[in-house]
Amino acid sequence: MEAMAMPFHAESSKELDGLAPGSRIDFQLKVSSHATLVRHIHVQQIGIENLKIPKAEGKVAVGEPMPDFTLTDQDGRPVTLSQFRGSLVAIDFIYTRCPLPDVCPRLSANFARLQKRFGGKITLLSITIDPRYDTPAVLTDYAHRWHADTKSWRFLTGSEDEIQKIAGHFGVVFWAEEGAITHTSSTAIIDPSGKLVAMLEGSSYTSQQLLDLVGHASGLP
Repeated sequence: MEAMAMPFHAESSKELDGLAPGSRIDFQLKVSSHATLVRHIHVQQIGIENLKIPKAEGKVAVGEPMPDFTLTDQDGRPVTLSQFRGSLVAIDFIYTRCPLPDVCPRLSANFARLQKRFGGKITLLSITIDPRYDTPAVLTDYAHRWHADTKSWRFLTGSEDEIQKIAGHFGVVFWAEEGAITHTSSTAIIDPSGKLVAMLEGSSYTSQQLLDLVGHASGLP
């Protein structure tokens, strides 16, 4: 696995005492079939002066309209957000090489449950944050892996600059360096009028929470 940066859950919160952004640490990563945990944290350096932590630009508040965008789906077709006006839309940000079960695979598993529960009554859009690797062909393979019905669950890619701009509207931050990806996670629900009606931060929410949220937003049972 190439070097990358992403959120982790610590096995014990006490091990985080005294840490600051930019701290250099060693740790053990425990990976099970359901979760990943960081433990045995050893600090090498506390913080880095003048560390610039990127912030999402243009984040849209709940209740506000989501700006339109155009990306390319797994079949190489252009997709605009506005073409789904009149239907409920759920959007998340993933990348296909993510190996940790409680990050991108969990987000995709949640969307798979949405697809099974609501079928064509909701549009699902999964936007890659790794566009250099996640070509339409790669996204097609990923869609097959999740048994996605691509009539209602589309996997989108585009230029890195455009995706970064779109991600900012959803409060998602990512950047790529040589051999590294850093990112946060967010899942959004957009109503038929194009307004952002709900936002779930991170990837630790349960699939039932997402199902209940969509059911409430759509009025579907």
